[in-house]
Amino acid sequence: MPYASRKDGTLDIKIYYEVVGKGRPIVFHHGNGNSSKDWHTLGYVAELATECQLILIDSRGYGKSSKPHDPAAYNLFSRAADTIAVLDELNVEKAHCLGGSIGAAMCMILAKYYPERFLTYIFATPYFVQFDENIKQALLRGPSAYLAKLEELMGEKFENESIRETFLANDTQAVWAANSSEWFEYLDYIKYINTPSLIYVGSKEPSLAEVVSFAKKVPQSEIQIFPNIDHARLYWDGKLVAPLIKNFVKKHSQ
Repeated sequence: MPYASRKDGTLDIKIYYEVVGKGRPIVFHHGNGNSSKDWHTLGYVAELATECQLILIDSRGYGKSSKPHDPAAYNLFSRAADTIAVLDELNVEKAHCLGGSIGAAMCMILAKYYPERFLTYIFATPYFVQFDENIKQALLRGPSAYLAKLEELMGEKFENESIRETFLANDTQAVWAANSSEWFEYLDYIKYINTPSLIYVGSKEPSLAEVVSFAKKVPQSEIQIFPNIDHARLYWDGKLVAPLIKNFVKKHSQ
């Protein structure tokens, strides 16, 4: 399996990645509780790999990547450096960056620390709400409690069995550590974005007002609001959003 290995202080970190397709490179950052394999399950790979090179990463703490349990191991610079380690391993000098749900935060973090490596940022159904204490307590009780709490918050059961399997396979101690308070410092990083950005969201997104407000603050940005669809359903529909992603990437590729 392909890994980018790096020394992070006293930690030996391995970041799992997969490369699919050829063309314009796009780095994908998944949402909370997800992993890189979900981009296959949700149709993004099938829809985009014919025109783009998809670099699918398991974030630190998730999937097949290293899972430290110390919150200090999830500082924002280290998260950014993990992505750059993958790009360096692949000899990719510049790429587009897509972050889904809370993974959209990586767009801002990378804009601060490594702006020279990215052509555009795509904020895919961004979710900028900090975990409340109920979710943190559910994480400490294990994967089943974590999934049940997320389903309660979303107001629906996660029907896709592959997605459920991903959530239930989580090391919830690592997920808890990954959602330490520093994680949300990225909200101050909007000012570092200096390349074109795409933000797309559903009209039934619970935090729609916050996303629209965010979009107004991002320079060189465009926003697409998909009608009659909520956060999870839009994140899970690669076929629906693929044309928007392809057109945006094509327009802003060198």
